[in-house]
Amino acid sequence: MVKFWQQIVKSETGQALPVVLILLVLGGLMIAPSLSYAATSLDIGRNNVRTIHGLYAAEAGVEDTVWCLKNGVPTHTSLSETINGMSVTMQTELKGDYVLYAGEWVTGTGHYDWLVVSGEMEWDGGAGAYKYTITATRLPETSGNIKLAEIGVRLPIGYSYQTSSAALFGENLSIEEPDDELDASGAHLLSWVLDPNPTLDAANPTRTQIFYATGTGNLEGDYAWVLANRADVGAVGELSGTFYVITATATQGGETVAVIVSDMMMSEGVPSIISWQASSQ
Repeated sequence: MVKFWQQIVKSETGQALPVVLILLVLGGLMIAPSLSYAATSLDIGRNNVRTIHGLYAAEAGVEDTVWCLKNGVPTHTSLSETINGMSVTMQTELKGDYVLYAGEWVTGTGHYDWLVVSGEMEWDGGAGAYKYTITATRLPETSGNIKLAEIGVRLPIGYSYQTSSAALFGENLSIEEPDDELDASGAHLLSWVLDPNPTLDAANPTRTQIFYATGTGNLEGDYAWVLANRADVGAVGELSGTFYVITATATQGGETVAVIVSDMMMSEGVPSIISWQASSQ
């Protein structure tokens, strides 16, 4: 093939010019898209960096609000300084008192604090299982008697109810088998529907529900609850607190860069973030 080509061009001059021109044309056609692709990549990279900076700035706004709520001072509507060259504004919405009941946060009633609920899990060597005690107590300032409609508990992940163990404790609110469901994390939610409704009064302010649980793992993440047969008391949980929605917005040059919406629960002075949603423009 090389010999054939040499025979064709050996007596010609200027044969390289068309080839060079063709290469120049092809190069020109390729340069423009390449430059456009490079410019687009740079723009995307800048936008990504800007978004990350905006999210960090908005997060600082949420943290400032949480600090204010934790320390009992009025919440701010904006940060005094720019973060990553961005202004940050915050909006804090008080949703009210909530109780963790059977895996869901429900609105607390006006007198949900007339009852105290606690759960204790301890090893019983004689039974070869963990003894769980749920205690419901009517407080002295309570007006009138309180009838209980339900009592329940979320067990730590990895633990389950020992069949027929509630019947071993004759002073229980119920010696029946509980309803047993799994929550989204795979933890057992046990609940006893109480019928007839036992009463907590001044003479007998405390009742218990005791049973055995078996399993392995950390003894964490459990909580107890009761449901009173009174509309002004309602659900009472071992975990309760004041619910807030915090919205932090980071802007630059009048344009929104990032927004974070956070649900926060304040319980006994301790803040807990229970949801976090971040978005960017």
